[in-house]
Amino acid sequence: MLKKDPLGKGLSAILKDMEERGVTRVVSVKEIVTCKTQPRFNIKDESLVELSSSIREKGLLQPVILRKKNSKYEIIAGERRYRASIMAGLNEVPAIIKDVDDREALEIALIENLQRVDLNAVEVAVVYERFIEEFGYTHEELAKRIGINRSSVSNFIRLLKLPEWIKKLIAEGRLSQGHARVLITLESENEQKRFVEKVLKEGVSVRELEREIKKKSTGRSSPFPYVEESLREKLGTKVDITYRKNKGKIIIEFYSREDLERITEVISIS
Repeated sequence: MLKKDPLGKGLSAILKDMEERGVTRVVSVKEIVTCKTQPRFNIKDESLVELSSSIREKGLLQPVILRKKNSKYEIIAGERRYRASIMAGLNEVPAIIKDVDDREALEIALIENLQRVDLNAVEVAVVYERFIEEFGYTHEELAKRIGINRSSVSNFIRLLKLPEWIKKLIAEGRLSQGHARVLITLESENEQKRFVEKVLKEGVSVRELEREIKKKSTGRSSPFPYVEESLREKLGTKVDITYRKNKGKIIIEFYSREDLERITEVISIS
Protein backbone atom coordinates (compact mmCIF):
# COMPACT_ATOMS: atom_id res chain seq x y z
CA MET A 1 0.00 0.00 0.00
CA LEU A 2 1.33 3.45 -0.91
CA LYS A 3 2.29 5.75 1.90
CA LYS A 4 -0.14 8.65 2.26
CA ASP A 5 1.25 12.15 2.46
CA PRO A 6 0.39 13.31 6.00
CA LEU A 7 0.64 17.01 5.16
CA GLY A 8 0.10 17.49 1.46
CA LYS A 9 -0.61 15.64 -1.79
CA GLY A 10 2.41 17.15 -3.50
CA LEU A 11 5.19 15.73 -1.33
CA SER A 12 5.45 12.23 -2.80
CA ALA A 13 5.31 13.60 -6.34
CA ILE A 14 8.11 16.07 -5.61
CA LEU A 15 10.38 13.42 -4.10
CA LYS A 16 9.63 10.96 -6.90
CA ASP A 17 10.62 13.55 -9.49
CA MET A 18 13.83 14.32 -7.58
CA GLU A 19 14.69 10.63 -7.30
CA GLU A 20 14.10 10.00 -11.00
CA ARG A 21 16.66 12.69 -11.81
CA GLY A 22 19.38 10.85 -9.85
CA VAL A 23 21.65 7.82 -10.42
CA THR A 24 20.82 4.67 -8.44
CA ARG A 25 23.60 2.42 -7.10
CA VAL A 26 24.71 0.48 -4.00
CA VAL A 27 27.04 2.34 -1.62
CA SER A 28 29.10 1.02 1.30
CA VAL A 29 27.99 2.47 4.64
CA LYS A 30 31.67 3.29 5.28
CA GLU A 31 31.59 5.74 2.38
CA ILE A 32 28.58 7.65 3.75
CA VAL A 33 28.75 10.68 6.04
CA THR A 34 25.96 12.73 7.61
CA CYS A 35 25.47 16.41 6.80
CA LYS A 36 25.80 18.85 9.68
CA THR A 37 23.72 21.54 7.95
CA GLN A 38 20.73 19.31 7.29
CA PRO A 39 17.58 19.58 9.47
CA ARG A 40 17.76 17.51 12.65
CA PHE A 41 14.70 16.15 14.41
CA ASN A 42 14.43 13.70 17.26
CA ILE A 43 14.64 10.12 16.03
CA LYS A 44 13.04 7.84 18.60
CA ASP A 45 15.14 4.82 19.54
CA GLU A 46 12.14 2.49 19.43
CA SER A 47 11.32 3.55 15.86
CA LEU A 48 14.92 2.83 14.82
CA VAL A 49 14.73 -0.62 16.40
CA GLU A 50 11.47 -1.36 14.57
CA LEU A 51 12.87 -0.13 11.26
CA SER A 52 16.12 -2.07 11.67
CA SER A 53 14.13 -5.22 12.38
CA SER A 54 12.15 -4.70 9.18
CA ILE A 55 15.35 -4.03 7.20
CA ARG A 56 16.97 -7.16 8.62
CA GLU A 57 13.99 -9.20 7.44
CA LYS A 58 13.17 -7.56 4.08
CA GLY A 59 16.14 -5.34 3.26
CA LEU A 60 16.13 -1.58 2.75
CA LEU A 61 13.26 -0.98 0.33
CA GLN A 62 13.58 2.80 -0.01
CA PRO A 63 17.00 4.15 -1.07
CA VAL A 64 18.78 6.92 0.81
CA ILE A 65 19.52 10.07 -1.18
CA LEU A 66 23.18 11.10 -1.35
CA ARG A 67 25.50 13.53 -3.09
CA LYS A 68 29.22 13.25 -3.74
CA LYS A 69 31.27 15.10 -1.13
CA ASN A 70 35.04 14.92 -1.67
CA SER A 71 35.89 11.20 -1.39
CA LYS A 72 32.66 10.36 0.49
CA TYR A 73 28.91 10.45 -0.07
CA GLU A 74 26.92 12.92 2.05
CA ILE A 75 23.36 12.17 3.15
CA ILE A 76 20.76 14.50 1.68
CA ALA A 77 17.76 12.51 2.89
CA GLY A 78 17.31 9.19 4.69
CA GLU A 79 19.52 9.46 7.78
CA ARG A 80 16.99 7.43 9.78
CA ARG A 81 17.10 4.63 7.18
CA TYR A 82 20.91 4.83 7.11
CA ARG A 83 21.19 4.51 10.90
CA ALA A 84 18.67 1.66 11.01
CA SER A 85 20.56 -0.15 8.23
CA ILE A 86 23.78 -0.03 10.25
CA MET A 87 21.85 -1.27 13.29
CA ALA A 88 20.53 -4.14 11.13
CA GLY A 89 24.10 -5.08 10.21
CA LEU A 90 24.09 -3.99 6.56
CA ASN A 91 27.46 -3.18 5.00
CA GLU A 92 25.97 -1.37 2.01
CA VAL A 93 22.70 0.34 1.12
CA PRO A 94 20.83 1.24 -2.08
CA ALA A 95 21.22 4.95 -2.80
CA ILE A 96 20.23 7.62 -5.27
CA ILE A 97 23.21 9.84 -6.10
CA LYS A 98 22.28 13.40 -7.03
CA ASP A 99 24.35 16.28 -8.32
CA VAL A 100 22.80 19.18 -6.38
CA ASP A 101 23.92 22.40 -4.71
CA ASP A 102 23.42 23.22 -1.01
CA ARG A 103 20.03 24.87 -1.60
CA GLU A 104 18.47 21.96 -3.47
CA ALA A 105 20.01 19.47 -1.03
CA LEU A 106 18.36 21.27 1.89
CA GLU A 107 15.04 21.49 0.05
CA ILE A 108 15.05 17.73 -0.61
CA ALA A 109 15.86 17.06 3.06
CA LEU A 110 13.09 19.36 4.28
CA ILE A 111 10.49 17.85 1.96
CA GLU A 112 11.41 14.32 3.01
CA ASN A 113 11.20 15.28 6.68
CA LEU A 114 7.66 16.55 6.11
CA GLN A 115 6.66 13.02 5.12
CA ARG A 116 7.59 11.60 8.50
CA VAL A 117 4.42 10.53 10.28
CA ASP A 118 5.94 11.17 13.73
CA LEU A 119 6.83 14.80 13.03
CA ASN A 120 5.17 16.99 15.67
CA ALA A 121 3.48 20.33 14.91
CA VAL A 122 6.44 22.43 16.11
CA GLU A 123 8.87 20.48 13.90
CA VAL A 124 6.55 21.00 10.93
CA ALA A 125 6.44 24.73 11.72
CA VAL A 126 10.26 24.88 11.83
CA VAL A 127 10.46 23.23 8.39
CA TYR A 128 7.95 25.70 6.95
CA GLU A 129 9.83 28.64 8.45
CA ARG A 130 13.11 27.43 6.93
CA PHE A 131 11.50 27.27 3.49
CA ILE A 132 10.31 30.86 3.92
CA GLU A 133 13.46 32.33 5.46
CA GLU A 134 16.12 30.44 3.48
CA PHE A 135 14.38 30.06 0.12
CA GLY A 136 12.25 33.21 0.10
CA TYR A 137 8.91 31.43 -0.33
CA THR A 138 5.71 33.29 0.56
CA HIS A 139 3.11 31.35 2.55
CA GLU A 140 1.05 30.96 -0.63
CA GLU A 141 4.01 29.76 -2.73
CA LEU A 142 5.01 27.22 -0.10
CA ALA A 143 1.43 25.94 0.18
CA LYS A 144 1.32 25.37 -3.59
CA ARG A 145 4.77 23.76 -3.55
CA ILE A 146 3.81 21.06 -1.06
CA GLY A 147 0.12 20.75 -1.95
CA ILE A 148 -1.72 22.16 1.07
CA ASN A 149 -3.75 25.33 1.68
CA ARG A 150 -2.11 28.57 2.74
CA SER A 151 -4.03 28.82 6.02
CA SER A 152 -2.38 25.56 7.17
CA VAL A 153 1.08 27.00 6.51
CA SER A 154 0.24 30.19 8.44
CA ASN A 155 -1.32 28.31 11.35
CA PHE A 156 1.73 26.10 11.78
CA ILE A 157 4.18 29.02 11.64
CA ARG A 158 2.19 30.97 14.24
CA LEU A 159 3.02 28.20 16.74
CA LEU A 160 6.65 29.40 16.75
CA LYS A 161 5.54 32.59 18.52
CA LEU A 162 4.67 30.57 21.62
CA PRO A 163 7.11 30.39 24.57
CA GLU A 164 9.67 27.59 24.40
CA TRP A 165 8.15 25.69 27.32
CA ILE A 166 4.77 25.49 25.52
CA LYS A 167 6.46 24.36 22.29
CA LYS A 168 8.18 21.64 24.32
CA LEU A 169 4.79 20.42 25.60
CA ILE A 170 3.52 20.27 22.01
CA ALA A 171 6.62 18.33 20.93
CA GLU A 172 6.04 15.89 23.79
CA GLY A 173 2.41 15.40 22.73
CA ARG A 174 1.03 16.82 25.98
CA LEU A 175 -0.65 19.76 24.21
CA SER A 176 -2.40 19.51 20.86
CA GLN A 177 -1.98 21.91 17.97
CA GLY A 178 -5.58 23.01 18.56
CA HIS A 179 -4.83 23.95 22.18
CA ALA A 180 -1.73 25.81 21.04
CA ARG A 181 -3.67 27.87 18.49
CA VAL A 182 -6.06 28.97 21.23
CA LEU A 183 -3.21 29.83 23.63
CA ILE A 184 -1.65 32.14 21.00
CA THR A 185 -4.62 34.48 21.42
CA LEU A 186 -3.61 35.21 25.04
CA GLU A 187 -1.44 38.30 25.47
CA SER A 188 0.25 37.32 28.74
CA GLU A 189 2.56 34.35 29.29
CA ASN A 190 1.22 34.14 32.85
CA GLU A 191 -2.27 33.67 31.42
CA GLN A 192 -0.97 31.04 29.06
CA LYS A 193 0.62 29.21 31.98
CA ARG A 194 -2.62 29.26 33.95
CA PHE A 195 -4.66 27.81 31.09
CA VAL A 196 -1.98 25.26 30.17
CA GLU A 197 -2.07 23.95 33.74
CA LYS A 198 -5.85 23.64 33.42
CA VAL A 199 -5.50 21.60 30.23
CA LEU A 200 -2.84 19.32 31.73
CA LYS A 201 -4.61 18.78 35.07
CA GLU A 202 -8.24 18.62 33.94
CA GLY A 203 -7.95 17.37 30.37
CA VAL A 204 -9.79 20.40 29.00
CA SER A 205 -10.74 20.06 25.31
CA VAL A 206 -9.94 22.71 22.69
CA ARG A 207 -13.51 23.97 22.62
CA GLU A 208 -13.73 24.04 26.41
CA LEU A 209 -10.48 26.02 26.50
CA GLU A 210 -11.89 28.49 23.98
CA ARG A 211 -14.98 28.97 26.16
CA GLU A 212 -12.89 29.42 29.32
CA ILE A 213 -10.70 32.06 27.66
CA LYS A 214 -13.75 33.80 26.20
CA LYS A 215 -15.39 34.06 29.64
CA LYS A 216 -12.18 35.38 31.15
CA SER A 217 -11.65 38.04 28.47
CA THR A 218 -15.24 39.36 28.34
CA GLY A 219 -16.56 38.56 31.80
CA ARG A 220 -19.76 37.29 30.21
CA SER A 221 -21.04 34.57 27.92
CA SER A 222 -21.29 35.13 24.19
CA PRO A 223 -24.77 35.93 22.81
CA PHE A 224 -24.07 33.47 20.00
CA PRO A 225 -21.57 30.92 21.37
CA TYR A 226 -22.09 28.35 18.62
CA VAL A 227 -21.54 30.94 15.88
CA GLU A 228 -18.40 32.24 17.63
CA GLU A 229 -16.97 28.75 18.01
CA SER A 230 -17.74 27.90 14.39
CA LEU A 231 -16.05 31.09 13.15
CA ARG A 232 -13.00 30.56 15.39
CA GLU A 233 -12.64 27.00 14.11
CA LYS A 234 -13.11 28.06 10.49
CA LEU A 235 -10.81 31.11 10.60
CA GLY A 236 -8.22 29.77 13.04
CA THR A 237 -8.17 32.95 15.12
CA LYS A 238 -9.95 34.78 17.94
CA VAL A 239 -13.50 35.96 17.10
CA ASP A 240 -15.79 38.08 19.31
CA ILE A 241 -19.47 38.76 18.71
CA THR A 242 -21.33 41.55 20.52
CA TYR A 243 -25.08 42.09 20.25
CA ARG A 244 -27.32 44.79 21.67
CA LYS A 245 -30.70 46.20 20.62
CA ASN A 246 -30.83 44.23 17.36
CA LYS A 247 -27.39 45.50 16.41
CA GLY A 248 -24.07 43.70 16.69
CA LYS A 249 -20.43 43.39 15.68
CA ILE A 250 -18.15 40.55 14.66
CA ILE A 251 -14.53 41.24 15.62
CA ILE A 252 -11.92 39.04 13.91
CA GLU A 253 -8.35 39.30 15.17
CA PHE A 254 -5.25 38.87 13.03
CA TYR A 255 -1.59 38.97 14.03
CA SER A 256 0.36 39.81 10.88
CA ARG A 257 -0.12 40.78 7.25
CA GLU A 258 0.23 37.14 6.26
CA ASP A 259 -2.38 36.20 8.86
CA LEU A 260 -4.81 38.78 7.44
CA GLU A 261 -4.25 37.40 3.92
CA ARG A 262 -4.87 33.89 5.24
CA ILE A 263 -8.17 34.91 6.85
CA THR A 264 -9.39 36.82 3.79
CA GLU A 265 -8.56 33.77 1.68
CA VAL A 266 -10.65 31.56 3.97
CA ILE A 267 -13.66 33.89 3.68
CA SER A 268 -12.98 34.44 -0.05
CA ILE A 269 -12.27 38.18 0.01
CA SER A 270 -9.84 39.31 -2.69
